[in-house]
Amino acid sequence: MKTAAKIFLYISLALLAVWVLPWAWRIVTLKSYSTPFTLYSCVIHDFTRLERSDSKDLTFIDRKGNVYSDEVQPLFYGRVLNTKGALPDTLEGRPVTLALIDSMNVVFDASPKDFNRKVIPVCLLMESVPFRMELQDPEDAFVIRKEGIVLYDIKDNTVQEEKTKAFSDALASQGFVFPVAQYSGNPSHHKSYDEGYLLIDSAGNLFQLKQVNGEPYARRFTQADGIGARYVNITELSSMALMGWFTDGADNMYFLRPDGQVFRSDVKYNPAKESLLGVGDIFYYTIKVSDDDGEKFYALRADDFSLVDSMDRPYEFEKEFNLCKYIFPCRLYFTSSKETWVRPHFVDFSWIGLIVDLAAIAAIVFIRQRRKNKARK
Repeated sequence: MKTAAKIFLYISLALLAVWVLPWAWRIVTLKSYSTPFTLYSCVIHDFTRLERSDSKDLTFIDRKGNVYSDEVQPLFYGRVLNTKGALPDTLEGRPVTLALIDSMNVVFDASPKDFNRKVIPVCLLMESVPFRMELQDPEDAFVIRKEGIVLYDIKDNTVQEEKTKAFSDALASQGFVFPVAQYSGNPSHHKSYDEGYLLIDSAGNLFQLKQVNGEPYARRFTQADGIGARYVNITELSSMALMGWFTDGADNMYFLRPDGQVFRSDVKYNPAKESLLGVGDIFYYTIKVSDDDGEKFYALRADDFSLVDSMDRPYEFEKEFNLCKYIFPCRLYFTSSKETWVRPHFVDFSWIGLIVDLAAIAAIVFIRQRRKNKARK
């Protein structure tokens, strides 16, 4: 019994050491690192990064090192330029106004935490065409099960048999195959309109489900058939220029219009491992995909999401001396910036640390055994 207790104690101390000591070392040695805000310019047709000059003024610098004022980004800084009287009347041969710019500017983002999480499959269902033309708090909800969906009345938590059948039949009529592989929705009245939910069925096809005047509305995006959608995200942008996006098994990114059009882009993006930032205007969308190694920028045309330009920006920070790899065989942590749940992660395996630890253990055992032998004599 004592032997088992000692073994348990030693294992606990070892796990505590590979968890706490590397963490403490990183806290002491880690340096802050940030990258400048970068956007594609419709004026010079190049990526520009935002930096402060010696006089503390904000400047934009292109890839050749040329320096510009905020007039190089007239769509992103339209209000500022309009106040200065410097907003151009036309851009790329198209008349522009501040109202048009404001209505077409969009920003959306996503992080791995949005997809690497355990969620209760209960979806609040809003009324997409409210009586007073203002979105209200949802009164219904549907639960996603392997064999289908079940609708509940939120007020008394009772099953709505008729609605359940109606919504299930609506999905079935569009060819939906359960179970649901992945879904996305934003049941909040803090938005301009409601598009319900985007759902991927077990066959990888894409669908929409929402409630209109109390009745189900289901739609299949036939242009997405055969693609094999894997991850989907609804955006519901106020400009209605974009309904959402999705990716396939090869990490190709597709954009979805409210009218059902699907556009494949040259953006490579893995939602489970990379972060996404999209900034769009009348002419171009700048898409930033970032991971632990760096950032990849894509400039896409706003009308068909075709690629205009791209740029890689690897992180250039100096890696700190990793003392822990010479002491420990691995590093243990329980939380991650890419996940929402707590679970053990063993990373940074080091043969050097393993050999050092084994040598230290062998030395300790040898010394203790030698002392015992001396004590017996």
